[in-house]
Amino acid sequence: MRRFLLLLLALLGSASIAGAHPLLQNAMWIQFEPTRVHVAVNVSVREIAVAENLAAKDDSFDNASLSAAAEKHRNYVVQHIQISAEGRALNGKVLQINDPPIFSEPEKTYYQYELEFPFAGPVPGKITVTQDMLREWPYAIGTPWDVNYIVRLKRADSDEVGTALLRPQQPTDFPTGSEAASTQEPQATKIGSWSTFREYFWHGVMHILTGWDHLLFVAALVIATMNFWEMVKVIAAFTVAHTITLTLSVFAIVRLPPWVVEPVIAVSIIFVAVENVVRPRNARSRLRLAVAFGFGLIHGLGFAGGLLDAMEGLPRIGTWIALGAFSLGVEVGHQVVVLPLFGTLAVGRQQLHERFTRPAFRYGSMFIALCGVYYLCVALHEQFFAR
Repeated sequence: MRRFLLLLLALLGSASIAGAHPLLQNAMWIQFEPTRVHVAVNVSVREIAVAENLAAKDDSFDNASLSAAAEKHRNYVVQHIQISAEGRALNGKVLQINDPPIFSEPEKTYYQYELEFPFAGPVPGKITVTQDMLREWPYAIGTPWDVNYIVRLKRADSDEVGTALLRPQQPTDFPTGSEAASTQEPQATKIGSWSTFREYFWHGVMHILTGWDHLLFVAALVIATMNFWEMVKVIAAFTVAHTITLTLSVFAIVRLPPWVVEPVIAVSIIFVAVENVVRPRNARSRLRLAVAFGFGLIHGLGFAGGLLDAMEGLPRIGTWIALGAFSLGVEVGHQVVVLPLFGTLAVGRQQLHERFTRPAFRYGSMFIALCGVYYLCVALHEQFFAR
């Protein structure tokens, strides 16, 4: 019990460190010109503070220190956004830095960096963009910063604007349109649809695999199941529920603010894990299906937080593709954890019987509950005390 309390105090103390969400959604504009690729990228104050080790008091920054850090950050930006033209790396440089038009929360206050990547010869048929912003610094133990960009693309001689999602450390090809012809338009549309599906599928997978709060809730559900059919039913209830609210949120039918969603997700982890220990019979009853469904509705609104900004500007068909791909990615991400966890528990129960079953169930649930307390403290600090 003493060790349990010490661990709890350590988790509570570490929660106060976290003042931001690991998912940062920014914007990038790419324009293809006859002799260069012109890029404008929004970089949040939060990113600059992390990369340049800028201290804040109650999430407020000294203007002079912030301006100096933003200027210093230009080298980091040009090093961590890489562009190649048909396999040839282009050398970029920062042309200018535009100050934020307004100052608000660190995650929503942006400096805009304008870059150019010159090239020789004709305009390439495609470019490849890679970014790895903030990957050197973890947000928390086991949780890296996740910086994504909504990319707007256009040619200098055209008003047509394309939209894409640029994820960290994922080289993404963007056609420049220089070789497009009317006979190629159907193929271009097909490629664009597949690219959208692929990008948002992996966005869903990584949203789950880096979202420890969602994984902990699923683990709390799975650890209480005694056979495969029980596991399928409880995960199905959770899946149906979060799919409903994710869809409703994407189409602006049902939405809740983060200050409601994030703490409730943390509470869901604690509730299910504690119920596993205190009322184990409920963990294997129809009541557990209702609990999985009810909290699944809230988790769906949490998933939407990682998708809504990333879908901004998509056409209607693109929205449906992105929603379907993201939802599929979420489920694949879940199964990457659910199936190995269930398999490990099943083997342990079969080989060691009660010597494994009771300790794994009890202490596994207690550990998950502790993690839930940690995430609740993080959510409360972020949503209420860090503003």
